[in-house]
Amino acid sequence: MVSKLPQEFRRYQRNRQQLRHIFKETQRTLDVINHENFFPDENIIEELLPSVTLDRLIHILDNHPAIVISGQDCKSKAALVNHLLAVEILPSMDGQWRWLKFGYGPTKHVSLTLGLEYEVVDRVQANEITWKVLPEEDLIKSGNEDSNCPTILDVKLNRPVLKDNVQIFVVPDITAVKTLAKGTLGILPIFLYALSDHPLTDENTAELRELKETYPYTPVLFVSSLINTILDNVDGDLTESEQHRLQSQSEAFAPSSPPESFKEDEKLNLEKMNSLGHTWLDQLGDLGFLRMESEEVDQMNWIVGGQYTNSSDLVESYSKIDRVLYFTRGCLRSYLVNAGNYLNEIHTTSLRKFILSAFDMAREIQITPRRIQYAQQKENELYTSLMSVVSKNQEELSELIQNIIEEMKNGVEEVDDDPYRHQSALAAENSERNEWHATVRSATSEVQRLVLSKLSEKVAKQLVTSVNCLRENFFGTLQRCLLELEKSYDQDGNLLASDALNQILSAAYNVELHNSSPSLVHSFLERLRQLFKAMPLPWAPTPTLDASWRRKVTVDVLNSLSAARLAKTISTQFRDKIKSSHDAFHAALRSLENHYSGKLERTEEQRVAIRKIHAPRLAKLALESTSMSDMVRFGIPHQGKEIGRGQYGVVFACDGWGGAPGPCAVKSVVPPDEKHWNDLAMEFYYTRTIPDHKRIVKLRGSVIDHNYGGGCGLGAAVLLITDRMSRDLYCGIRAGLNWLERIQIAIDVLEGIRYLHSQGLVHRDIKLKNVLLDMENRAKLTDLGFCITEAMMSGSVVGTPVHMAPELLSGHYDSSVDVYAFGILFWYICAGHTRMPYAFENFQNKEQLWGSVRRGVRPERLTHFDDECWTLMEQCWSGEPSKRPLLGAILPVLESIREKAELGKSMTEIDAVRLPSSPYSLSDTRSPALALAEPNNQRGTMASPLPRRRPLRALKHPVLHMTNLFQTSVCSNLYVQMREF
Repeated sequence: MVSKLPQEFRRYQRNRQQLRHIFKETQRTLDVINHENFFPDENIIEELLPSVTLDRLIHILDNHPAIVISGQDCKSKAALVNHLLAVEILPSMDGQWRWLKFGYGPTKHVSLTLGLEYEVVDRVQANEITWKVLPEEDLIKSGNEDSNCPTILDVKLNRPVLKDNVQIFVVPDITAVKTLAKGTLGILPIFLYALSDHPLTDENTAELRELKETYPYTPVLFVSSLINTILDNVDGDLTESEQHRLQSQSEAFAPSSPPESFKEDEKLNLEKMNSLGHTWLDQLGDLGFLRMESEEVDQMNWIVGGQYTNSSDLVESYSKIDRVLYFTRGCLRSYLVNAGNYLNEIHTTSLRKFILSAFDMAREIQITPRRIQYAQQKENELYTSLMSVVSKNQEELSELIQNIIEEMKNGVEEVDDDPYRHQSALAAENSERNEWHATVRSATSEVQRLVLSKLSEKVAKQLVTSVNCLRENFFGTLQRCLLELEKSYDQDGNLLASDALNQILSAAYNVELHNSSPSLVHSFLERLRQLFKAMPLPWAPTPTLDASWRRKVTVDVLNSLSAARLAKTISTQFRDKIKSSHDAFHAALRSLENHYSGKLERTEEQRVAIRKIHAPRLAKLALESTSMSDMVRFGIPHQGKEIGRGQYGVVFACDGWGGAPGPCAVKSVVPPDEKHWNDLAMEFYYTRTIPDHKRIVKLRGSVIDHNYGGGCGLGAAVLLITDRMSRDLYCGIRAGLNWLERIQIAIDVLEGIRYLHSQGLVHRDIKLKNVLLDMENRAKLTDLGFCITEAMMSGSVVGTPVHMAPELLSGHYDSSVDVYAFGILFWYICAGHTRMPYAFENFQNKEQLWGSVRRGVRPERLTHFDDECWTLMEQCWSGEPSKRPLLGAILPVLESIREKAELGKSMTEIDAVRLPSSPYSLSDTRSPALALAEPNNQRGTMASPLPRRRPLRALKHPVLHMTNLFQTSVCSNLYVQMREF
């Protein structure tokens, strides 16, 4: 059996080459994605292909596997090598050996190499003489070797076991483990440890401990050098469960049909164990090898490698040396599976990120124009409201100003001290003198400025109070909307819309009255003339500008003010500020809209690229990497008799595969072109990533058979392995399911659809053939070939014609198409037969059928349909998607129908009796199906406990409400075979 090692290495090289191709395609795809800048603020390469994963992949795919032999001493290592090569090539001697490498060559040849790269010019004794056993002089390690770059004795032998690049390394001591770990030799080690005829020494223990710390997850096969170890010091036989485990584990390492000689060799003498075996078991267990999970000692674990923390094993004698083949096969498979899992992790992470980004893009495409429209609408309402505050209430403002003037006059007359001494710059400069040497005109102007400033402040406070109520109604949501739009907008020094909005609302704070106000010029000039007339003559003493003079001037200024003129001035000023800010807001909003117009076009282009190019390409790579791992672990499933045939594949029976708990079904598909490959890959991804659910058929795995058709250029076959069910609903109805069974199936189907929708998926092909039944006639959904996330839908026309909703033909649809298809399926369930509805029988082709469906043609009502079932069907297949009921609202209706069936009621009997567990009370005489027409149970409305002045329509699906700029046309030649994403 050891002679079959070349086959294992050849198979490994072939599989590794495919993984290398997948890895290169993955890197190329990620480079394209990074170059197209889908995620501008992220290092997408580092995120999707982290350095740790990259290093592990390169380590597995670039290095070469080799058998690495260590041991207790040179004698045990020589014995193990001689048994593997089936020739005595190494002498039985002690000493410090150098590195040895055994490879294939047409003739015997020995050379010294430095780190497997450079041949050392040195005399080799084996090349000077004729030999059968390597000379001892060539094996002895020199004292001046560098442990980081050792000198290796490279031995070429014409032995069948070394063909197909099988390499065997013999390492000298503990330093060899460190050299291997550095990766300078480019080796993926398959560790064999030769046990001698004595327990492990301290030096052996240190070497194994170093090996365990350096390679904690790499298994080691321990091989005893004894010809036959009789284990004779343990009493008792294995229990029945232990024998069953022994048989299962032996079969895991053995081929599917082991020869009789292998079975004879695997018969263990379980009645006797010697002390040496127990000593090895204890020592290796203390080091972390051959350690069992349970504390209870199992008599067989150390023989067959039972439930350990790793997969290390022990071969008790050279009579079972063939188990090296199974151990090597397991190690090679482990390397391949790890590489496949690393790749699949990259693909899955990338696909998940792309699908989520497609959701975000679809949402942005739909929401952004509506945000801009909402901002424009709300700002117009705010502008109109602010203008009405002044325009409609100017008389109130005039009265308000008059009251403020009277309050200020009363306040000036009641205060004895100078109320403006801290505000007047001129008074501050001359505070030590009572006389003011400036002109009366300057003093009066200063008093006027202070009066108007006080008046403006009081008027502004009153206006702010009126504006604050508008701030509460308009500002919060509008401001958040604008800030969200301006996140990615570079204003280039221009005014932002959010800043313009703040200016609009702060206009009331900036009301100012000053000397240049047109309405005040005439009144102030008239008053100044009177003041000049009242001035003393030049030869008279200068008047004292004290507090009483200022009070007099202040009262005169206040008396000169006209409340009506001030109100008009304030209104004009307020309107001008708001108008200016309003114009600035619309200019900023137009700039923002122009910015997003181009951005949304690029976003739609990126979404199309994700949906049609990058996501399918990554999904195909994910299918290939996962299929490689599944094939390496479980092999190609055996295809039994044909149990079904569809448009895109054939389904075969399979007794078991991959540890499945029951029989399996194998769906064989041969994609004819790249498009079908992408479609199949997306189906596989969605099906594989769906968490297990009792109403969805479980996908066990996949295998790509590259040898399909005998390698005659027919292409590779993709084998999808699922749980095998007893039959589909079509066959079940034809076989005669009773009414209670059929209504339970309807509930099961509804639960499956609801679960898919909860995962963001739309099935798009609900029909009789895609509902499978188990032995208890419980239903599960299958064939997710058209299943897709809503963000990835592009308007493709897919499905079965009779079950297709009319909006599918327009290319713009959402998850409600599954509700429509369920309504048609429910018609068959209630009808109890599989004949096509009479309304659809007379159409010659699909185009006639679809045209009639668009015009409102639906299946006819049969005589045994009761009102409840018929109402449910009609509402499910409503031509308007928004009027179709929610799936959660359909469930109580089906449960009510099932309750009547359990009571033995027929479909035509009136709903007179209900079970206590029914969701409807006994006093409710209304049919539950009628409740589906209520707004809260329909897709296009939202339930609200409080009345609203302006009820908002619920946003259902982002990809369905795009503007015409981003809508794509649908080809007039429509076929069901179109499965474009």
